[in-house]
Amino acid sequence: MAMKVRSDLLNVHTNINSEAISKTSKLVSSITGFPVQPNKAIVGANAFAHESGIHQDGVLKNVETYEIMSPESIGLKKSSLVLGKHSGKHAFKEKLKILGYDVGDNYINEIFEKFKLLADKKKDVYDEDIIALVDDTHINQINTLKLLNLSIMSGTNSKHVASLELEFKGETKEISGSGNGPVDAVFSCISKVVGFFSQA
Repeated sequence: MAMKVRSDLLNVHTNINSEAISKTSKLVSSITGFPVQPNKAIVGANAFAHESGIHQDGVLKNVETYEIMSPESIGLKKSSLVLGKHSGKHAFKEKLKILGYDVGDNYINEIFEKFKLLADKKKDVYDEDIIALVDDTHINQINTLKLLNLSIMSGTNSKHVASLELEFKGETKEISGSGNGPVDAVFSCISKVVGFFSQA
């Protein structure tokens, strides 16, 4: 974004689609389990937030006063839709589009049911809540590895052994493996099934 907003000074170019930055950041956050700090530059929740009256007045008069880039340039879209327990499916579908999700009717029905359950528990449902619902539903749908049972034997002077029962691509597998610790033993078992990790 530095190259994009200061192209007048930096004689460089990239073909990166900057409008995918926000969604990519949310995806990485979801996969790694590390939330994006609110004050994180560009992708943080407060990056385009202006609480101070002086800031708000300046932005209303000229958005470039405090924003050298627009929210739209990184894939964010402003929305006046505040969803709650009385919101209908149409409003929910529009909110998904605003957040950058294009999903089918069956998928929307499943997410909408989860949304209604969440809306019954809290007054307002924020964008982050909806994104979490979509990502969680999507991950569950594409999940090819499911843990059915786990047993670990570990001790100070004994071998660390794990026994797993996994469902991998619809097929149930029972596997055991050892490692330098209980966690390493578990990953040793997973490696034998899916081959994603190097075996010890």
